[in-house]
Amino acid sequence: MPPLKVLIMDDYGPDFNRIAKALRPFGLALMWTESLNDGLNLLAQAKPVMLLVGEKLQGLKDPVDLLGVIQAKRLPTQLVVMSPEPNFDRAMDWVAEGVFSVISTPVPVDRLRRITQRILDNLSLYQELVLSEARAERPADLFIYKSLAGHAEIKPLLETICDTAMSLTGAGRAHAWTGTDLGQSVPINVCKGDVEILGEFEKIVDFHWMGRHLASLKMVFADRKTEMALNKPILEELVFAGSLFLSHAVRLDEAMMLASKDPLTGLANRRVFLETLNREFFQSRRHDSPLSLLTLDLDYFKDVNDTHGHQTGDEILKWLSGVISAVVRLGDLPARTGGEEFSILLPRTNLEQAAILAQRLKEALAETPLPENCPVKVRPTISQGLASLEHFLVNAPQDLIYWSDQAMYLAKREGRDTIRQVTELSGANHYQDVQYVFQ
Repeated sequence: MPPLKVLIMDDYGPDFNRIAKALRPFGLALMWTESLNDGLNLLAQAKPVMLLVGEKLQGLKDPVDLLGVIQAKRLPTQLVVMSPEPNFDRAMDWVAEGVFSVISTPVPVDRLRRITQRILDNLSLYQELVLSEARAERPADLFIYKSLAGHAEIKPLLETICDTAMSLTGAGRAHAWTGTDLGQSVPINVCKGDVEILGEFEKIVDFHWMGRHLASLKMVFADRKTEMALNKPILEELVFAGSLFLSHAVRLDEAMMLASKDPLTGLANRRVFLETLNREFFQSRRHDSPLSLLTLDLDYFKDVNDTHGHQTGDEILKWLSGVISAVVRLGDLPARTGGEEFSILLPRTNLEQAAILAQRLKEALAETPLPENCPVKVRPTISQGLASLEHFLVNAPQDLIYWSDQAMYLAKREGRDTIRQVTELSGANHYQDVQYVFQ
């Protein structure tokens, strides 16, 4: 199988070597041209998976114009614009038009590699869609694909599968639920149609993709005659199309989970924490409800890494995360916000109530066994700092972070393995920036 191709349309320069270095691990064939006309001919002939075009390429009025060529020729090509002077608003306009990404020059190698990996992942999706389009030869087939297309979330897609199944098979009720291989703690269940129909005449089918059981569908018929008249080729097409689109929805769901979770601990990452903090802060202000933030940091964690290695350090972090998850309440948001620093956002919680939770966490750490075969002899402890919306120094979301940090560092300075609150910060020296030293 010939290698996939990447077309570069730009003035020749040092970026060629950087681009070649970035794309070398993917085994892609590179083509380069400084001419817009030559580039358009190569684009049509080579059908590259990625087109890197310089914003200032001579003769090119707007990089978005190339999208029309790609769409008209139905090419599996993603457009990436290289800009010597990136402008955020202009870049967002291009992305809204369909540009895959905008990258600065000189081209950053690591970022181009991430972009390329996403493009190659999308290529498999494109190929599956082409396959599905080739299969859809009958009007009923087209109806299936048109009805299922466009759903990026699992539950709406399951609902549409139920509606489509009833429309095509004459079933009076359809019930769909997620499969056993999705790793969801709570299965998704949907039911459409007449709940009064009994389940005497029914048909159950499963949706699989790449060895994974994605979902199941049960169709219930009002009588045996309707069940016997079931169009099996159409049902098979529904199963194929449902499996195809469910696999895309599952990938998106998993990608969103990865984007929101810290990969080591499984807790929310810093981006999700900051977004939630901002939202909860202004909701608390609007509804005059309390909001507190608990910041905690492992004591002497650097010694653990230096003495026992980073693998042991990772096990300690996962152990701490497990204890945090067991202690927090429904509605609280625990997050890993730094190397060994964690934050717990506590909506509808005042400072006194937050202090109770912090004490419970301290006690739980003292009682929870360390991971098996953990070489650490001394049980790790944490220093905790608390701040709340009710404090007069807290006027913005970042103030909660700053003052809970200050309280946590006060706990560090006063012996560690303890809890301090923003109300305990007294004197001008505590209301100044300090040198943050993690130990």
